[in-house]
Amino acid sequence: MNRPERIFLTGSNGIVGRHVATALRAQHPQCGLICNTVDLTNLTETTEAIKAAGPLDLVIHLAALVPVDDVVSNPALGYAVNAGGTINLLSALASCERETGVSARLLYCSSSHVYAPQAEPIREDAPTTPASVYGKTKLMGEEAARSICAETERSLCVARLFSIHDPAQTGSYLRPALTTRLADADPAKVFELHGAGSLRDFLPAKTAAQHLVDLAFSSFDGVVNVGSGKAQTVAEFAQSLAPFPLNIKPIGTDNALVPDVSLLKSLLGEVND
Repeated sequence: MNRPERIFLTGSNGIVGRHVATALRAQHPQCGLICNTVDLTNLTETTEAIKAAGPLDLVIHLAALVPVDDVVSNPALGYAVNAGGTINLLSALASCERETGVSARLLYCSSSHVYAPQAEPIREDAPTTPASVYGKTKLMGEEAARSICAETERSLCVARLFSIHDPAQTGSYLRPALTTRLADADPAKVFELHGAGSLRDFLPAKTAAQHLVDLAFSSFDGVVNVGSGKAQTVAEFAQSLAPFPLNIKPIGTDNALVPDVSLLKSLLGEVND
């Protein structure tokens, strides 16, 4: 693609969004970065924001309702943000681009939750059978983006993030939940851990953000998994955060949700965490 001059970023207040904004400003200071500040579930506000931004070359769409508890307790809001917000964003872009004649490329940030857990590393052409409401909302957003972009001949990259983590994460994510428990854990006692043997691909959010920026600036259209390519058990991840050896007692059932990152490597070169 031609070098973008104006970039519109949604979800810049999130963990990944903050890292993406930092990477964009550091690596592409010549680009004008506009961070969205309006509610994407409101079409009027979204259209006004896109119009005010002026002609755009690239849109990086990260905004989503992610916390499991929030989506489960209010699935309608999950669909409104993750699918409806994507549709509104594309509608606003189309409306404003009719006046400017400039069509922005779209990087849509999706999730590994569009897949069901499976034993082998997951390729991009694997069936999308989400096991969670969150996964269903992200898949609906994907499908809407693909259909609309195909009809309007808009360049689209769908990046499916796997298990990201960051020291600044809060709420119900795995890392902050473990950090909170470890702060009060007794080294002499058993540490019960649900799904201790489950395999995940734990990628630092900063690295994930870098991959998203690189993919956004590439010319690749299609779906790509974003991960480190290194499988790790939940128990191993917990131990990496602990200041002392853990006496882990596995509870619950285990599964695997790790990506095949061959395509990512072919697009960006060797990926590292």
